[in-house]
Amino acid sequence: MQNLKQILKDGKVKKMILDTDVYNEIDDLYALAYAMLSPDKVELLAITAAPYFNSRSTSPADGMEKSYQEALRVRGLVDKNSNIPVYRGSTTYLPSKTEPVESEAADAIIRLVRESEETIYIVAIGAITNVASALLKAPDIADKAVVVWLGGQALHWKDNKEFNLYQDIPGAQVLFDSKIPLIQIPCAGVCSEFRTTIPELSYYMEGKNELCDYLLQFSKDYMKPGAKCWSKVIWDVTAVAALVRPDTLDMVEIPRPIITDNANYATDWARPHYLYVRYITRDKLFADLFEKLAGAGK
Repeated sequence: MQNLKQILKDGKVKKMILDTDVYNEIDDLYALAYAMLSPDKVELLAITAAPYFNSRSTSPADGMEKSYQEALRVRGLVDKNSNIPVYRGSTTYLPSKTEPVESEAADAIIRLVRESEETIYIVAIGAITNVASALLKAPDIADKAVVVWLGGQALHWKDNKEFNLYQDIPGAQVLFDSKIPLIQIPCAGVCSEFRTTIPELSYYMEGKNELCDYLLQFSKDYMKPGAKCWSKVIWDVTAVAALVRPDTLDMVEIPRPIITDNANYATDWARPHYLYVRYITRDKLFADLFEKLAGAGK
């Protein structure tokens, strides 16, 4: 796609699919709410539940199911009348770079992209399994969609052992080797700038509405017990910001790195280009997020 940076800033409403492991961390909840509360910027066509496996799940399948249920809960808190469809995603990660994982989510992504006369923006904020599976099953969707992925560390970072990427390395390889236009928001070294604290969240959100109180309590519950000083990166909001507030992200066009089998980056200057986010204007983006959350339901 030509001039993707200019297209992001053209002011037109973008059709969006949000692929999210929403129960995994507090940031996905904020990202989902932010997308739903920005109808002047994005039309959220569907929410797809991504797998994850850590202390907050017993398996990738359990993580996906918890994310599916949490997406329904947050959707209702933002708008109890919302009929945005939510689809269950992959129960495992890609077994290889050539084998997709069947799921409602992958099929929904394929169908929505193929049916649309406009570009579909797939904002992925978890393991990329659902999106990679869709690309393997239907490579033609690369001609009609754009992926915004929050995954991997910054190119200058000491390692690339980032949660979203490391869970499904074959999936990341499929994404970076595909022809689909891609925007990457790296985590450590770039998105790690988007950090907040409980006092700040309380100041802007406490008592504003049911959604704000739910997000605030969820954030407090996530806080490390006994921490004398604690802050939290709200990672995933930045991926939605690529469509809602692209002016807060500094993007540069560079060749796509190769994702190696041990998750490192390798350089080939002949690779197709993509957009790499290298800086986030933290305060401006948080201001927009807090304003929209506080105004929910009004």
